[in-house]
Formats: sequence, structure tokens, C-alpha cells
Amino acid sequence: MNSGPSRLEILTALHVALLGLFSSWAIGGGVGWARLVICIIGSLAPLITLAAVYEQRADRHHSPRILHTLWPLLAFNALVVFGTFQPSLRVAFIEGGNVFVPRNDLSFSPSSARPELARQALWLFDAIVLSCFNLLLAVNHRRTLRTLLLVIASNALVLAVFGSIQKFTGANGLFFNHVASPNSSFFASFIYHNHWGAFVVLMLAVCLGLLFNLRPWSGYRDFWHSPALAAVIAIFFIAVTIPLSASRSCSAIALLLLTTSLLHGLRRVAHHGRSQGKSAVGPMTAIFLTVIVAIAFLFLLARQSIEMRLTDTHQQLAHMSAEGSIGGRAQLYSDTWHMARDRPWFGWGLGSYGTVFSFYNTQTSPIDKLPVYYEDAHSDWLQLFAETGAIGIVAYLLFLAAPLSTVRRLQKTSALPGYLLAGCGLILLYAWIEFPFGSPAVTIAFWTCFFCAVRWAQFDQHERVG
Repeated sequence: MNSGPSRLEILTALHVALLGLFSSWAIGGGVGWARLVICIIGSLAPLITLAAVYEQRADRHHSPRILHTLWPLLAFNALVVFGTFQPSLRVAFIEGGNVFVPRNDLSFSPSSARPELARQALWLFDAIVLSCFNLLLAVNHRRTLRTLLLVIASNALVLAVFGSIQKFTGANGLFFNHVASPNSSFFASFIYHNHWGAFVVLMLAVCLGLLFNLRPWSGYRDFWHSPALAAVIAIFFIAVTIPLSASRSCSAIALLLLTTSLLHGLRRVAHHGRSQGKSAVGPMTAIFLTVIVAIAFLFLLARQSIEMRLTDTHQQLAHMSAEGSIGGRAQLYSDTWHMARDRPWFGWGLGSYGTVFSFYNTQTSPIDKLPVYYEDAHSDWLQLFAETGAIGIVAYLLFLAAPLSTVRRLQKTSALPGYLLAGCGLILLYAWIEFPFGSPAVTIAFWTCFFCAVRWAQFDQHERVG
């Protein structure tokens, strides 16, 4: 542990960093060519995994135990792969054209409505997850994780500044109108503002974790001459882009995260003052004044977007009151639930939602009365249930839980893994009402934060045991 990082450790971190940087700038990974490149880059992951296992074959207290956490992922893969050999849709020639028709004899066994889409979706998922999982296997130094987190946080700051300038100049397309956006609510290099919002929530968790990982002014004259100042400035410029992008839900999530961190910061300042025998009134007053100035500056920068979203919210509430319902999203969830209920154990197959949902969709356009097309359920959990069933959900949850089980007394870890896991937890909750994992960039950021948190917590645990 005292020696420097090995070449494999550096390669692993660089591999994850490359995935994160590429996906975030390549339209958030939201277009076909970007997803293919991510799959190709991520396909190096199994080679890194094998190299890490070979390198640590003599360490019987680390590699074998960590490898056991892959069993749920293997079970998930087996479910999807087995389903591709049993198509749940067949092609029929009806009224002069080929259409998909459901088979009624595969409700209680793994199947796939679109096997080719299932294989593509599984390739993308495995390429991302296994690449980030390698952080558990190959990284043996905190500074490697810290450097990786600094790189992705710095990238988020550059993207935030880029997106803000793009917003203020009135660009109607991505990259200052050089790339047409299929969605008018884009921000920076992300097509969908709620994907950008989810990405920022994770990046705020990274920045806050790095900030609170600093010991108060250790080795520095004071706050103003420490890296903490740069971290606070980065947090502000990254956070301001959420209301600027007009993401209401992520604005609320970020506000919760930042408010919690503010209380945490005040507590640390008070504790530091007591330990030094000094009054904490001055520093705490300075923090409150800084927060007030930051809020005022934030409102000044994002005033137009905030007022626009407040108007939209008022109109939506008035419409829901007049209609006596909560709008089309409730109907979307209801239709998706009906889709999932028909194949509750194994689902319709990964990547099948856009195709199969057309059989269950009851919403029509108010203009031409044609069915409204949905590629995503706007609820990742509900869509995962519809595509992989209860068995797939259980395998996914077990894969989340297995790495955490390697850390005893997780609640007593240091601030950095705590903030990273808090950010991941908020995104998992957000996935009930949106589809943040529909963006590969968000997915990569999520798993990077998750496995960095677990590995850092393992370091903390080893120190306590030692």
C-alpha cells in the first residue's frame, strides 16, 4: 500500500476517466454512435479485470471476496442472454405491412421482444459497470481515486461553464448550433435537461466529498489560501446550471444535498473552533453571508429560467386542477404497469420498452389523435421491471448491495464515500419518477461514484482494523 500506483492501477483509472469524459461531451452518450464508442472502449474492461485478478492472485483477503460480488451481475446477464433465444414477439403481415405481434406462451420464462436490442443494451450496461467495478479490483491507493474524482469534477466544471455561455448566447442547438438537438430543453452537451441535472447532482456529491475530505486548513494559512476555496467556487458554478437548465426536479434534489452539506459545514466549523479554543461566530457568519450572496447571484444568473419554470408549474397545476388528474405522466406509469403485469417474473426483455409499450399505450395527441410515442417510461425502476421482471429487479438490487456488504459499519466511514453514496442514493430515488439512467454519461458517473465510495470505505475499514 505504501508503494506508488502500479501501471494497471493507473490504466484502470484512466479507462474510467476516458469513459466519463467522452460520454459527457458526446451528447451525453445519448446518440447511437456515442453508445457504440462507449461499448467499444468499455470492452477493454474484462481484460483489465483478468489482469487485476492475476496481479492479486496471492491476496486471498481481497480479490476472491470482491469477485463474489459479481454473481448478481452474472445472474442478470444470464437472464437477459437466455431471453434473447426466446423472442416474445413475432412478425406478422397485416394490412399490407409487417407488424410485431405478441406471443402468448412465454409469460413465465425469460424472453425478449427485440433480441438484437437486448444484446445492445446489455453490452452497454456491462461495458460501463465492469469498467467501474475494476476500481475495486485494481486501485490500491486513495490518491488514485482522488485524482480520478478531481478529473471528472473538473470536467463537470468546464461543461458547466460551456453550457452557461451557450445558454446566455441564445444557442438553439448543441455546441453553439453546430449540432441540432432533438429536444429544445438541452443544456451543455446533454440533449435532455433532466439528464444534465442528474449528472450535476452526482458531480456536486463528488465536489462536496472532496471538500469535506480536506482537514480544516491542514498545511494552509486559512480557508482563503486552501483548496477549499476552489472547491466552493466550483460547487457554485456547477450548481447554478441546474436552475439555469430549467430542471425543476433536480433543482430540488440539489437544494436538499447542498442544504445538508451547509449544515455539515457549520457543524465542522463549530467543532474546529472548539478544538482550537476560538469562537466560531465569525466563520459561521461569513458562511451565512457567502450563502446569501451566492443565492442572490444564482437568482440573477438563472432568473429567466426560474421564472419560466414557475410559470409552467403554475399552468400545469391549473390544468391538473381543471382535469381532476395529475396529467399524462400518471397515465404513462399506469400503462407501463399494465405492460409489466403481463410478464411479471422475467419481463419483456431488456431494451424492449419502446417496441412493446405501443401495445399498451392509451395516450393520444390532442391535435391529431394519434398515439403518443414513448421510448422511455420516464421511470427507470418501472421500466426495468417491465423489461426484466421481478427476477431482474432482484438481481440488480443484489448487485448494488453486494459491494456494500464488503464494508462493515458503513455508516462510520469518512465524508467522501458518504457524499458519493448520498449522491447515488438520490439518483436511485430520482429514477422512480424520471429516467436518469437513460443517459450513458449519468450511468457512468453513477457507477464511478458508487465504486469509488465502496473502495474508499474499504480503505477506511482497513485503517480501523489495523
